[in-house]
Amino acid sequence: MSAESPQFEGLRLALVGAASLLGNELKNQLAASDVPRDTVTLFDLEEVAGVLTEYGDEARVFAETVAENVLAHELICFCGDPATTGQYLDAIRDAGKLGIDCTDAWLDEPDAFTWIPGVSAPPRVNDDRMIVIPPAACLMLGATLAALGEAGERAVATIFIPASDFDKAGLQELSQQSTAVLNLEEVDVAVFGRQLAFDIWPAAGERTGGAEALAALLARLGFEVPALQLLSAPVFHGMAMSLFLPDADADDVSTTLLDAGVSVGAEDGEPIDSPVLVTGTPGLHAIDVRPDRHGAWLWLTIDNLHARAAAAMAAIHALSGPGLSDALQ
Repeated sequence: MSAESPQFEGLRLALVGAASLLGNELKNQLAASDVPRDTVTLFDLEEVAGVLTEYGDEARVFAETVAENVLAHELICFCGDPATTGQYLDAIRDAGKLGIDCTDAWLDEPDAFTWIPGVSAPPRVNDDRMIVIPPAACLMLGATLAALGEAGERAVATIFIPASDFDKAGLQELSQQSTAVLNLEEVDVAVFGRQLAFDIWPAAGERTGGAEALAALLARLGFEVPALQLLSAPVFHGMAMSLFLPDADADDVSTTLLDAGVSVGAEDGEPIDSPVLVTGTPGLHAIDVRPDRHGAWLWLTIDNLHARAAAAMAAIHALSGPGLSDALQ
């Protein structure tokens, strides 16, 4: 565990939805960080309350998400059910708390600050009391476009959405569908709405919002939005993106990405060429940058859960910085 930072003195942090896939990832990053362990309380739904979990090398239990207990904390981070996050919006405002939304529930709120760490200007704790961490697809494409600069303005992007973006229910349904198809049995479709196993199709619907919603969000963040397609892919973990840059030189693109801190190609001599191999690793990976007679193709991946949790960690540090005491008065 990292040394604890004095900037968190007097702060209490509620992690709501801590048993979700994203909540579990953020829980692990918190436990390994400089956030004091006794600062953090893990909350989740009634059916999970009282269940044991690990917090670093400690045993913890999930507390039930009860408003009175959640709002006893100064900083509240939501990683589970978007409906729960939406229900707490007014309460957080009225109580003068600080909130971080990793569930997309506050995306359309005019007083919420949508942030891509390392790309957007950081929040100001006295003004930006509610931070939205955008979907992993936005983090991935936004970071790529910021790194590419003008070269990315005419890009064509296809992003492959994994089942883990639908939390545990998505993983369970893809697993059931895969087994059912092989056994010639009926597949469950409650999460995806249709068969995803051994198939691929344009992503749309309430959970992903589709390409139009992502394009609108990128435009709000100030990006020149490329031609864009989102596809639901029969992949459990890890997000991939295929990006074409017309009239671009592949060597120049590789250099630009490296200068921006994006990993390009193999690491430590070991090739990383799929979303599965990126699972559990931080950062954005440009697996392949290859020339085409009309430009350059890029194949990029991230661990979608790790990336969004890392962005939430950046928000936690930003909201816990100088000015925290004044903001909570």
